[in-house]
Amino acid sequence: MPLDPYSPCPGGTGKKIKFCCHELLGDLEQLDRLVEGEQIQAALEQVVRLSDKHPGKACLLATRTKLELAAKKFNDAAVTSRAFLEAYPDNPLALGHAAVTAALNDNMQEAASLFDRAREAAGDEIPDDLTRIAMTLVQVASQVGQFGLAESTIEWLTEKSLGSEEERGILAETFLSSGPPPALRIRVPLAVTPDASPWRFEFDTALKHAGSWKLSKALKTFNSLKGVAGDDAALFTNIALLCERLARPLEAAEAWLKVAELRASSEDPAAPDEAVEATGRAVVLESQANPERSPVIRYKVLRAGLDGDLDLLEDALRKNDHFEASPVDRSRWVSRGAVPPRSSWRVYGDAEGDGAGQRLLASILIHGKQTDRDAEVTLQGLAPDVTEAKPLVEAPLHCSLEEAEQPLGLPSATPMNYLAGAQYKLVPPPPPTSPPAAGEDAPIDTLLAEQQASVAKRFITRWADTALPELLGKTPRDAVAAGGEPQRRVEAIVNDAEATEMIPAGRDIWPELRTAVGLPAPSLIESATPLGDLPPQRWLRLNFAKVELDHLRGMLLAAADIGYSLTAERVAEALLSQDGISDPDRWQALGVLEARARTTTRRLEILTQIRGLAKTMQADEGMLDVAELRIQLQRGDQPAFMQVMERIRRLHGQNPRVANGVAQVLMEAGIDVNALAAASAAGMPPAAGGVPAGPATAAPAAQPGKLWTPGSESAGGGEKPAIWTP
Repeated sequence: MPLDPYSPCPGGTGKKIKFCCHELLGDLEQLDRLVEGEQIQAALEQVVRLSDKHPGKACLLATRTKLELAAKKFNDAAVTSRAFLEAYPDNPLALGHAAVTAALNDNMQEAASLFDRAREAAGDEIPDDLTRIAMTLVQVASQVGQFGLAESTIEWLTEKSLGSEEERGILAETFLSSGPPPALRIRVPLAVTPDASPWRFEFDTALKHAGSWKLSKALKTFNSLKGVAGDDAALFTNIALLCERLARPLEAAEAWLKVAELRASSEDPAAPDEAVEATGRAVVLESQANPERSPVIRYKVLRAGLDGDLDLLEDALRKNDHFEASPVDRSRWVSRGAVPPRSSWRVYGDAEGDGAGQRLLASILIHGKQTDRDAEVTLQGLAPDVTEAKPLVEAPLHCSLEEAEQPLGLPSATPMNYLAGAQYKLVPPPPPTSPPAAGEDAPIDTLLAEQQASVAKRFITRWADTALPELLGKTPRDAVAAGGEPQRRVEAIVNDAEATEMIPAGRDIWPELRTAVGLPAPSLIESATPLGDLPPQRWLRLNFAKVELDHLRGMLLAAADIGYSLTAERVAEALLSQDGISDPDRWQALGVLEARARTTTRRLEILTQIRGLAKTMQADEGMLDVAELRIQLQRGDQPAFMQVMERIRRLHGQNPRVANGVAQVLMEAGIDVNALAAASAAGMPPAAGGVPAGPATAAPAAQPGKLWTPGSESAGGGEKPAIWTP
């Protein structure tokens, strides 16, 4: 927007340029044109020259900070921002820029406090630059796991209608895609105090501060009441919520534990559940405050030199059922300037009891002799599995593995994720002579069911006696035996894992787990209107037959939104059992059930029901064909696959969305779409109809930056791996 003498000063002073920095109007217009033309470096050089000529000008300090941030000169931005704040301590832009530089330097608590002051200093006249600062903070807070700060900032932007609706939608997607724990996606409102409370005036004053987004003032006022209201659960609830929003997760966790302690001693029938839920929120925030709490399971790398013929050594691995060759994506290594390994192998342990097969332990990489190093083998994985895999690797390779220098920033896994993330060797059956009949499970369904059953069996067997950081080093069995807070921690963990179905076992394993650790079975809850009466943590215990239709509709959307997948499935089933539900209700419920179906047979059955609603819902039937195409490919049913392909060609050949969907399905299956297109252009028929005949399809090559699994390549080539979780 062109600047004129009556434009607001870009330095956030609240004055017009004419009364603030009129002598710089021409320079500011030139800077504005450079920024609009994305000539960031030229604009930065210009503003540096102007700053030397006109030191201490707010407009120049604000513009210089913004340009240094845009140029990713974060240290320079921090210095300029500090000078800006020292010169103008009550300027909203000075406070906002200081918040951004603090966030980029990983000081989120200071960033939240500075932004809160900036918001208060701006009042009702919020500069556009402060809106951009808020959006930046949302992205940074989401990335570093400060979910309370991110979510509350989005809420402020929405309440004030700042930025466009599309921008706020993108921020919400960014927040959700960053993976906030389901417990932190549940909105908890600020609590009120009874009218007869002796501290009501101060309490209500703090609530007014919080309602007008003066969060630090509100927190200070609530904290001042601890001396007179130390046994008031509402007080500590509000302290906990404000600490979450001000990026103080440890203080928030302490406040939630205080809430749990106070509610546990109450005679209110709902108090025990409230105590467990408050404890569950505290457990999540403790992990957020200190992700590296002990005990954790760490990633480990071992190496050894190799002597002898590498062809013979690799042949020994092929003949050993503890090893399985895995593909090497050479381009990934070359793009990092690293030498690709000669071969890569998955390492499997001995078959476990109770019918469980060989568990994937780790992976090894074999590098041939180079000019600067001898041939060597690298073993990598999580520490307990590496210890188990070490003798299995040393025997066939005739080497002695030693602990290598561990790269900085290696990931770790919580014991719970370690148990839940187990993988077992899949042994595909012989190729079927004919496709599976209608209503018959495909071989891939059987394989996945076996995998899930093995993971569930191991989890049930070991979890009760595994020390967990969430239990402060206790095992679940010992924590339940201790009672009080330790028992509430176990119950909160189990409730959350059950609602989100952390272990997709194809059956309900949670009653068995509760029995194993000594937790009582949860009681059934009768409520016709749970949306207003019960928090989502208790929905799984509802008698769904008694819930009103409108509440089932709302619960279905809410449960899916917060990641309570098992709850969403139960609500969908209850909704479909109701008489006279509308087609949109049926569409929503079937969509949830189709996404959660555990076999391709069941998915096809649900997809048939969805097709019956397509015309009424004015849905793109081509995308339903794409969904069926994916299922038939997974089933290995080549005739059915080709029928669906022909239907897509005939009915939806001009639909680009459907074409993209088909390409995506083929790429997921490891089919070279470009090769198929080239063969088609040359008039050559694709081999075997263009699809693999067997039930198992090749997975696409791993891409840089994806999640690390025990069977993937090492991060030793220079990338920091991320731990695999379910």
